[in-house]
Amino acid sequence: MKIALLDYSHSNNIGDHIQSLAVAQHLDQEYVLVDRESLSEYAGEPVIVAMNGWFTKEPENWPPSPSITPIFFSFHMTAKAARSFEKHKSYFERFAPIGCRDQATADTFKSWGVEAYVSGCATMTFPSRKAEPEKPKIILVDQSRRHFPRSERGNFVNLTHKFPRYLSSSVKFGIARDLLQFYRNRGGLVVTSRIHCAMPCAAMGIPVVYTGVKEGRTDIIDVIDIPKLSTRRFPRSHIADLPLRQPSFERLKQQITADLHFRLKSHGVKVRNPPQGRGKATDSAVIVR
Repeated sequence: MKIALLDYSHSNNIGDHIQSLAVAQHLDQEYVLVDRESLSEYAGEPVIVAMNGWFTKEPENWPPSPSITPIFFSFHMTAKAARSFEKHKSYFERFAPIGCRDQATADTFKSWGVEAYVSGCATMTFPSRKAEPEKPKIILVDQSRRHFPRSERGNFVNLTHKFPRYLSSSVKFGIARDLLQFYRNRGGLVVTSRIHCAMPCAAMGIPVVYTGVKEGRTDIIDVIDIPKLSTRRFPRSHIADLPLRQPSFERLKQQITADLHFRLKSHGVKVRNPPQGRGKATDSAVIVR
């Protein structure tokens, strides 16, 4: 069966693209990309769409086209989207169970009488790296270096997950792949306010400290025991004082992978065992608007 992953023409957050690559690594067949904000306008041939990630900037563009058969996995729904989506709960009932990224989203569906469960996030399934970097770097991702003393900044690398919306899909996916590869090859420690930097890095076995917002959509950070820190309270944090620990949730990673593979294979989608680790969206995909 033809499979599609989500594209994000209106997004400036590379974390969205990392979420699609997280599913792409599990596929053993070619796929296309469909835009998250235009699913109702899809007019191509029938396709399975992996509905993982954050929904949505334009909830009025719902439900998806009849040509789309959704697999709801790692699905997060904003409060604004929920208010709009509730009138379409019969759509979700047709394609239940709804695999949700977080408990808050699952609870919302259950309150509508729709079967739902917490599937976790596909970004938690990136393979562990096989070796530690020879020259590890402390990588700050959307985290100001000013929160650390000048004496400690010499080994810092400052990166961001925020890029201009106008960049092409192929460029954005290329950036996402390169960032994941850089984290895997060079990351000794990652300090980030971005949930979809923290989770894939933890999955790869890189020590991570999360400094971002704490709300329902980020509760999954606690599930895999990623240390959290409020840098606003510590304007001069020291690396040695950070709550560092090596992430380890292989059993949970295997459970999430098995669940995702089951959901994909039940729709005739070919999966790869083990996952490739770098979903090459632009190498094996065609963009469909």
